[in-house]
Amino acid sequence: MRLYLIGDVLDEQLVDVKGINAGRVDGIVLSVFENAPPRVTHVEVGPITMLGRFSLRFATWYARFDRRFGAQRGRPFRIPWANLRRETHGFGIDRELADTPINVVDRWLCEKVVRRIPGS
Repeated sequence: MRLYLIGDVLDEQLVDVKGINAGRVDGIVLSVFENAPPRVTHVEVGPITMLGRFSLRFATWYARFDRRFGAQRGRPFRIPWANLRRETHGFGIDRELADTPINVVDRWLCEKVVRRIPGS
């Protein structure tokens, strides 16, 4: 099956093993080898990569903000290409969303901001 990286992979929906939406493919990582064609090794998920597609300044700012959430934060979350499976509407990942750092900032916003709004 032929797959076009920009048209068929980039910005496609990701779902975890339980069918929960886990964001979208924000970036594609290629490895380049001498005397061989490039190979897709990972996809990247998260605001840092998405913002970097539009403005490196915003991506850098967000990466600094994201570092507040742990030692492994401040960089895009990468999913190995081999761990993706093609589904009807997007791609499935091989783990639960809760076991990934994809929604750490969303969870923080809900706990620290949204829950404090009266009537939320």
